[in-house]
Amino acid sequence: MVQNYSVGLKSFFYILTLLLAAVVDVQGQYRKPVLLNDPDYDVGKPLRFGFSIGINVMDFESVNRRAQFNADGARYFAEVTHISPGLNVNAIGDLRITQSAHLRFLPGYSFGQRNVDFYRIDADSSVSVGTTMKMESNFIDLPIGVKYLSERTGNVRPYLYFGTNFRVDLAAYKRLKIEKGVLLRLRKFDYYYEVGFGVDFFLQYFKFSTEIKWSAGFLNMLSNDYVEEGKMYHDAVGSLKSRFLIISFHFE
Repeated sequence: MVQNYSVGLKSFFYILTLLLAAVVDVQGQYRKPVLLNDPDYDVGKPLRFGFSIGINVMDFESVNRRAQFNADGARYFAEVTHISPGLNVNAIGDLRITQSAHLRFLPGYSFGQRNVDFYRIDADSSVSVGTTMKMESNFIDLPIGVKYLSERTGNVRPYLYFGTNFRVDLAAYKRLKIEKGVLLRLRKFDYYYEVGFGVDFFLQYFKFSTEIKWSAGFLNMLSNDYVEEGKMYHDAVGSLKSRFLIISFHFE
């Protein structure tokens, strides 16, 4: 009798285990359908507009003239040691070329600052800071690029971005601030290549996107316009090329 009871109890737990496994499997296979926000967004109007705000971090890739020495035997080299975040504001024009490729034009304005330290190396190899120059930049941005999108999953659609940018630095037109230690001037124009990635989020009334982008300039931004007190620093630098890291928030 006890043996039959034990066998029956084992059978009960075995059947219960199978039932629980079946319930879990059914629940795993059943997913609540996602309500698509604006399902016709990607197949509706081919041209759309919006605006973008973001933050940027400006940097320089500096190449120093290691063989450059002054008459006293000292030499200088430059390095960006402090980076201040800046702001970006852009308009957005988006033209759908295909279902997965969009042409983007985002004219706008960006500004920021790069602090360049010039280190002095004396003849005895001791190192000291010669001066720190706070180089401000106020850019008119004219970026154009292509946005490659993946398949839309629910209300989310990741993408990659490749493009170019032409920037005009309005701060380069200002006078040199000798009293503030700004002894060198940057060039006014530069061309950039840009790569990035982001995610589109389709909300109820608009599309919101987050994007991170790397922007690198082609030209040497150090001009030949400097005050006499800055000649030793100008001669120490072979080139300064602009670098940007931009995090943007798009509303379309």
